[in-house]
Amino acid sequence: MSDESRADRLRRRRRKQRDQQSERNTESELSNSTDSEQQSTSDTGIESATSDEHVETSETDEPSNSSKPSKPMSVKDTQVGTYMYLPENQRSELDFRYKELNLEYERSFGDELEKNRHFYPLVVQAGLDALDGMDGEEIRDLLFKIE
Repeated sequence: MSDESRADRLRRRRRKQRDQQSERNTESELSNSTDSEQQSTSDTGIESATSDEHVETSETDEPSNSSKPSKPMSVKDTQVGTYMYLPENQRSELDFRYKELNLEYERSFGDELEKNRHFYPLVVQAGLDALDGMDGEEIRDLLFKIE
């Protein structure tokens, strides 16, 4: 077996993926910059200023113009993967609660509550809010209830 832990390998793989994504974004920005420079040099000064302003406002106004926010391609692109180990009964309860809340949300809004994109962050935030202001004794009591 290797001296390197699984966690170290995962960290290295994620770092490599982030670096590759960063390089792609930089290349895309450079390509877009080159395209706009070529367009502005081929147009007259007034037309290029107008087209540049249009590009800038359309990029910034695009999210606010749509009535429904556009979803990113993948949760992996916008959020950090976090792995945790839960007792089987908590995992079962988490899955059951997700199904209940998803059904309620879908009936109310006609849209699915995505597990990784919406539900898990919601559960974590609710848990953090519940823990806010607890002292050591309260945390210990809660841990005894869980175990």
